[in-house]
Amino acid sequence: MGLKINYIVVLENKEQYIVLKETMYDGKKYFLALGLDEEQKVISSKVVILEEYVSGFDIYVSKVVDSNLIAVLTRLFKDQK
Repeated sequence: MGLKINYIVVLENKEQYIVLKETMYDGKKYFLALGLDEEQKVISSKVVILEEYVSGFDIYVSKVVDSNLIAVLTRLFKDQK
């Protein structure tokens, strides 16, 4: 099934993000997400792009750190309405 828009994702380090947009690129699914504080209020300065990994029924995400990939994905997200 996978992640969806408006889902809250909690990473292993307990950071929380809300998914705003999704896109496909090079056969993989990516999400634009904003950080949340302890009270689940949006931290607008904490923007990340997450890559989805599916293993059986389990879904994992990791932060995209490659600057070239971030630039490409940012353009894709900006082109969305």
